[in-house]
Amino acid sequence: MESLTINGFGSSGGGTFQTVELNGKGTINGDVECKQFSCNGAGTLKGHVKAETVKISGRASVHGGIAASSVRIDGSAKVEGDVDADKVKIAGHASLSGHVKGDDLIIRGKASIGKDCEVEHFTAEGCFTIDGLLNAEQVEIKIHGGESRAKEIGGRRIRCTAHRSKFLSLLKPFLPGPALTAELIEGDHIELANTTAKIVRGNTVIIGENCDIGLVEYKEEFRQAKSAKVGDSQNI
Repeated sequence: MESLTINGFGSSGGGTFQTVELNGKGTINGDVECKQFSCNGAGTLKGHVKAETVKISGRASVHGGIAASSVRIDGSAKVEGDVDADKVKIAGHASLSGHVKGDDLIIRGKASIGKDCEVEHFTAEGCFTIDGLLNAEQVEIKIHGGESRAKEIGGRRIRCTAHRSKFLSLLKPFLPGPALTAELIEGDHIELANTTAKIVRGNTVIIGENCDIGLVEYKEEFRQAKSAKVGDSQNI
């Protein structure tokens, strides 16, 4: 099976390849199926990509969706379709217009997801925007700066903590704090800090510092930090 490599300006049709490598400014017109897909330059794929591994270190625009075992985005990627992968790691910037499904999603850069995100493990240390539902068995959010939001967050265990570097701590009076915003957060065990939400519902709910919650509904345990604002709490 042959490989496809574009090093300079060039274009190619889609097809099945061993590897696909875009090192220059390349365009692929059609769907691609391969073992390894990598974009180190400025690449445009006018179709879907199905691969074992997808790695984007440059700037890529995918007009279709991505189906892969592993997706890593260190550069900038725009994907108009759905992303279905066992593991997705975003260390750069990703704009994903469709659904995201898989086992693990790790965000250490900046990501926007246009529809629902359904994974087993969701880990974020960067900023994210999810226009639909974030649903995962485990949700671990460590916000170091900026704002993140999701329409709804659901999971078995949900934990959100806020962190600042020493340098940013010195600028605290001048900068907005790291924050998470959602309309509804629902899970079995929930721990939140620097979070704004209309409703938080769970078995055990721990509302930490700098939270602003409209309503807390809990079954077993509810704790609230002194600096947290909770409009109402109900044992259900």
